[in-house]
Amino acid sequence: MSILGEQKARQATEQLQDGELWLFFTQEGSDPSVPLVFGTNSVGKAAFMLHASGPKALVSRIDAGHFEQHAAFLETRSYSTSFETDLIDWLRELSPRTVLLNFSEDDIRCDGLTHGQYLAVERLLTDALPQARIENSEAQLSRVRAIKTPEELRRLQQAIDRTITFYDRLLPTLHAGQTERQIQARMNDLAAELGTTPDMGDFGGPLVLINRVGMSHRAPTDTAVEPGDLLILDTALETEGYYSDIARTIYFLKDGENEPPEREQRVFQAIYGAIDAAFAALKPGVPGHQVDAAARQHLLDQGYPEIQHSTGHQIGRHVHDGGAVLGPLWDSKRRAPRLQAAEGMVFTLEPTVLMSPDPSMIVEENVVVTGDGARYLSQRQHHLWTAR
Repeated sequence: MSILGEQKARQATEQLQDGELWLFFTQEGSDPSVPLVFGTNSVGKAAFMLHASGPKALVSRIDAGHFEQHAAFLETRSYSTSFETDLIDWLRELSPRTVLLNFSEDDIRCDGLTHGQYLAVERLLTDALPQARIENSEAQLSRVRAIKTPEELRRLQQAIDRTITFYDRLLPTLHAGQTERQIQARMNDLAAELGTTPDMGDFGGPLVLINRVGMSHRAPTDTAVEPGDLLILDTALETEGYYSDIARTIYFLKDGENEPPEREQRVFQAIYGAIDAAFAALKPGVPGHQVDAAARQHLLDQGYPEIQHSTGHQIGRHVHDGGAVLGPLWDSKRRAPRLQAAEGMVFTLEPTVLMSPDPSMIVEENVVVTGDGARYLSQRQHHLWTAR
């Protein structure tokens, strides 16, 4: 725990300008960015702070023992009666000119304060530091979330490797006659056998979609796979708090077929080429919408419909992890597609073809941005998988 927290707290502190203090206010784990940045959390009301003098935490006396054992890199003080009085005293000692708070109108992963909590902290800061400016931490927090430390990359790679093993073990068990619901249950069981859990989403586990039933984020049905069907599987597996996100498409052979029909293979090759195009465009300093445009144009040039979503998103503590997005500029106010890729960011690449009931396919890979380009973290699906 302390390894991750120490790496992230140091990374976050490096985002500060002279005279800034970054304040994380949380109660009962209300701010989800606290475990991201500090590698731990508190039960009682607490304030976590990043300052040039080092990371700090003001926690309740009942939480203090945990921090002594598991967060030695934090300068920790405990309070027994008045959290507000002790925090005001500490803030006055540090005397920052600017205080960053975790609120955002654009990025939900950076919006860690409820309206009521914001008002409470604002009043407290007005009392403690009447001359200090209050600013939001969206730019700093999105960057800290997006750029992975070595420990985060280790956890992500392990989650991705398990997902590749997961699909390798799943494919031989698939056959016509199984229902979407049965396949999802098998996928949940297989994840448990591998010592992990899938992201349950809103539908009880991985997405399991027979193309002719309909392509959308939906729960599995009792419809059984038939020969000639395309089956799309989208799975995110967790390892030590970090998630992969990999999708695969399978064609179920009809009697007398030894490979998928040419039409289905053309769709797969178009998606494969779109992933190639996005991968080639993904470099440090390139805004996400330019990476998206490369994949989008490739599919349009092949005569397929325009992608109905972003080409890729970041993964990490969440399957959709906020920050920069490899997406189009459809919304002029949306900040995420304009953000630039940076070394250490981990993205999905998933330029899809959605034409249901005509052949629809999703192939989704995971990549990390390097110093001069990108590198695959997942083993690619090089051909349209088949089953009977």
